[in-house]
Amino acid sequence: MITRRRLLLSGALVSTLGIYSHQRGLRYPPLSFEHRARASVLSSDQLELDLRDCIAVSSHTIRAIAPEPCIFIKRLERSISVKVLNVASNAVLKLEGRASADIDEEVDGTARIVHIRGRNQGAELKGTSLKWFLPVTDGFEFAVMGDTGGGSELAWTLKRAKELGAQFLLHLGDFNYSEGEYDMAIEHFNKAKLPCYVTIGNHEFHNDGLIYDKFISQIGPMNHAFELAGTRFINIDTAADFWPAGSGHRSALLTSLTKAGPFNGEQIIFTHRLLKDPRPHDDHEIHGIGEVDWLVRQSHKLGIGTVLSGHVHHSAELDYQGLRQITIGEGLGHENLVLQKPVAKILMASVEPHKKLVHRWVDLKMPWSEHQNPTHLIKLKRDGRHRQIEWFAQLQKNYLKIL
Repeated sequence: MITRRRLLLSGALVSTLGIYSHQRGLRYPPLSFEHRARASVLSSDQLELDLRDCIAVSSHTIRAIAPEPCIFIKRLERSISVKVLNVASNAVLKLEGRASADIDEEVDGTARIVHIRGRNQGAELKGTSLKWFLPVTDGFEFAVMGDTGGGSELAWTLKRAKELGAQFLLHLGDFNYSEGEYDMAIEHFNKAKLPCYVTIGNHEFHNDGLIYDKFISQIGPMNHAFELAGTRFINIDTAADFWPAGSGHRSALLTSLTKAGPFNGEQIIFTHRLLKDPRPHDDHEIHGIGEVDWLVRQSHKLGIGTVLSGHVHHSAELDYQGLRQITIGEGLGHENLVLQKPVAKILMASVEPHKKLVHRWVDLKMPWSEHQNPTHLIKLKRDGRHRQIEWFAQLQKNYLKIL
């Protein structure tokens, strides 16, 4: 028999859990609490660095998650060398504060190796910041692509974006379709010849369980915003549904941006899943309860005009409730195989201060030999198309090479 005391305790427990869930947020599938944010510091017995627009991936390695990262020195006991990944080749390092030390920088592609040698055990460096600036105040062009997998297709997309003169690539998620691709993609991102800012896809969030720890420890936070050339870029996590819709880190980010006041410039959301599937008779989009309506309301409140998304391995444009949704999901170039001709596109977009985003579709021009992802085999067999595709035999050989 349940006593009145036990009933009251149970009710209190359920109520407390409900309030906690409402504030922190639940994700599904699989059902789980929203993750806890990582501290934006790099610390040890010898040093303490505050990281702004960058994350610590190891004790002496940092990854930039925005074009103009900043490292603020709070404590330094000895000379150190720090590797900073994902920095544009045209970024210029500047020191701010009371620096009285020797600071040298080596440039290796998109990696910077910074040597800091304090003259008095580093005490003079306290309060000094190292910040990279980009000379693009008049505007620039960037590339956008999603759903590449983590192998040769991703490598080609990065190469193509660089060839097209992009300042950076916005990757719209889903670079992890099969075993080993997560690590492979991280290696490609780190070796790329241009910076990559990545939003998390459902394939990076879960796969028979939660697997997003690798993303937040090696690539960056799931929600983040940065500004460049009078334009604000907002990375929004739609990898799994939220309950309630206005909870978790995503809500905290959008709320903080709203409280900061009006932004006098173009604002762009980049995310993985779509507000609305552009394909007739398909609904491969966000399905959380009230989630799309909440995202639309928040976007209008902030004055956002454009949403960049992937997820459906398709390219399209549509207006949805006053927002311009551009879908860029042909990173695998799968339709190239289906149609046996190169049709996949990459998006190139340009921004200038106080002007709307302008974009153009450009041929991805992926060589046939780069179509190596096992996802191609799965989709072609599932659709029963593999017997009609001349390239299928070679695709199988390519797949065997990477097993």
